[in-house]
Amino acid sequence: MRRTTLLLAMSLAAVAPTACRRAAPAPVVQQAPTPAPPPISPWPGTLASALRATGQGKFEEADAILAKFALDHPGSAEGAEADFWRALIRLDPFNTGASLRDAMAALDSYLNAGPATARYAEARILRRLLESLDSSRAQLTAARKDADSRDRVRDEEIRKLGDELDKTMAELDRIRRRLAQKP
Repeated sequence: MRRTTLLLAMSLAAVAPTACRRAAPAPVVQQAPTPAPPPISPWPGTLASALRATGQGKFEEADAILAKFALDHPGSAEGAEADFWRALIRLDPFNTGASLRDAMAALDSYLNAGPATARYAEARILRRLLESLDSSRAQLTAARKDADSRDRVRDEEIRKLGDELDKTMAELDRIRRRLAQKP
C-alpha cells in the first residue's frame, strides 16, 4: 500500500503544478477597425442614363444630365469625365443641335482638368481633329462662296449676252423688214 501511496503522491506532485495553475488568458489581438466601404459613385448610373438618352435621340437631355453631374462634382475625376462624354455626344452626327464649336468647348473644359485625367491623350487628339475638321469646313465654305460668286457672275454675263443677242436679233429683223418693203 505504501508503494501505491507513494506512486499516487508522486503522480499528484507531477500533476499538481500544472493542475493548480490557471491557464493564462490568450493574448487579445487588437484588430484594426474595418474601414467603411467607399460610397457608391453615382457616375456609372449617370453615364448610363446619358447614353440611353443619346440612343433615343434625346441629345439635349443627355447633355443636361452630364452637365448637371459635372456641376455637382467639380474637380472630381467623374466630373471631368462628364465633360469628355458631353463632347462625344455633341460630335454625334445625328445630333443636329450641337456644333463643332460646342464639342470643342466641352473638350477644352475636360483638358483644363489637366493631364492627370483618364482620357487626356484621347481628348487632345479629338481636339486637334476637331480643329482640323473646323478648318476644313471653313475652307469648304469659302470655296462654296467663291464658286457661288463665280456662278452669279457667269449667270449675269450670260443674261447680258442673251439681252444683247435679243437686241441684235430685233435689229436684224427691223433691217430685214425695211429691206423687204423696198421694191
